Amino acid sequence: MGSVVGARFNAASSQLSSQRIVRFRFRDLRASSTGRSISIASSRSTAALHTTSSPGEGSLSHASSASGPFASSRSSTDVAVLGGGAAGLTAAYFAATTGARVTIYERTSETGKKILMSGGARCNVLPVSATAQDFVTESNPRLVKAVLASWTVARCREWLEQDVQLELGIEHVTNKYFPLSNSSREVRDKLMQACLRVGVEIRYDTSVESLRPIDNGAAWALRIRNGVEEHVPVVILAMGGLSFPAVGTDGTGYAIARRDLNHVLNEPYPALVPLTGEHPGGERLPGLSVDVSLECEQAGAQATKKKKSKASRVGFLFTHRGFSGPSILDLSHNVVRPLVRTQGGIETSSTAGKVDQDCATTDGGSSLPTLVVNWSGETREEWLTRLTAPPGRAQIATRLRDALPQRLADALLAEAGVDIKCRVADLKKDERLKLLGVLTKYRIPINGHQGYRKAEVTGGGVSLDEIDT
Repeated sequence: MGSVVGARFNAASSQLSSQRIVRFRFRDLRASSTGRSISIASSRSTAALHTTSSPGEGSLSHASSASGPFASSRSSTDVAVLGGGAAGLTAAYFAATTGARVTIYERTSETGKKILMSGGARCNVLPVSATAQDFVTESNPRLVKAVLASWTVARCREWLEQDVQLELGIEHVTNKYFPLSNSSREVRDKLMQACLRVGVEIRYDTSVESLRPIDNGAAWALRIRNGVEEHVPVVILAMGGLSFPAVGTDGTGYAIARRDLNHVLNEPYPALVPLTGEHPGGERLPGLSVDVSLECEQAGAQATKKKKSKASRVGFLFTHRGFSGPSILDLSHNVVRPLVRTQGGIETSSTAGKVDQDCATTDGGSSLPTLVVNWSGETREEWLTRLTAPPGRAQIATRLRDALPQRLADALLAEAGVDIKCRVADLKKDERLKLLGVLTKYRIPINGHQGYRKAEVTGGGVSLDEIDT
């Protein structure tokens, strides 16, 4: 039985933007024999299509009942989609358009919960454009290119507007497509309606806990939480990650991919997640936001091997626990991934919830990459001119407050050890040099992250190297 698997992306693009592989692969399934595994890649969920060998080219066979400890039944379903999120709904739609009888197994009472949450309940459906550089992967970047080439943004938009019947518009500030209704619920509902139109059946409160091959690989046995076992010829694994466990995600999909399907996983980690740490100068600055330039410096040997990563967005927010905002979320994976990997990963659904706790460094973070911030975006030379310009009786604090919020300006003065009443003429050289460093290259003292409860997505997951792209 072949082994090719879906992957996870931590990306700023839409949760629907990488699902075209399903359509492409189902077209292959319809036209060829099914003695292999086929998969899709998802930006927010594990999503792998596993098919078993069938007696004839292009046909879908029913599995016969097999003996075992669970009550078993022959299903009338051709394709079982495990998970009713964006990936599962999309995969189910394209599977059904081939004429297959498709059933979604959704463990909760509602599909698409994360769609409802996305984009501040407005749902940023698609980016205006997408390249491999927009995605974070630990696999070969050419595989990301192959995934994106299989379903371009333009083709995805065409599907959403024509088949799903969703009206979209561009928000130029973010360079993303949103529904004209500004309603994520409309996105979820339209996607569900599209599935229903092509005959997809949805079973709610039905949690598949494991699966195994039966009949010499001719079908799959799904073990449902209540002890019932159902047999189907084709399975799509499209379960959610670990982020936002309150909506029902607990990492069961990862356990199935690793334990039941023998796939290689890059250990999952919280991504697009707020970080924890002390604010500058020992001050408390919760609620303060500022536009910054943020970049990541690698630690140790990686410092010379990798280029500095720079946040694509500028928003920075001080929280009660530390730091958040678009720029922090953009780069958080650089710090969180090595932290989680050194502390161990998640292997089963029963242990998955343990990661949904605040995670702190044990060594002060010295071995981790460092986030370095320029608080105003101005260069060191520009700040030097500002700090030395006459009149000499002007206060340094005033010069900082001209470019920064007052609370932040005062905190940075305290961080640099400069008296808040210090005048331009009285600022010593060593004080000026330290202040310039604090203003333009401040190393954020990160000591942890806020875990899956606050993470917008899950990074890591099934290796892209195992996907038939």
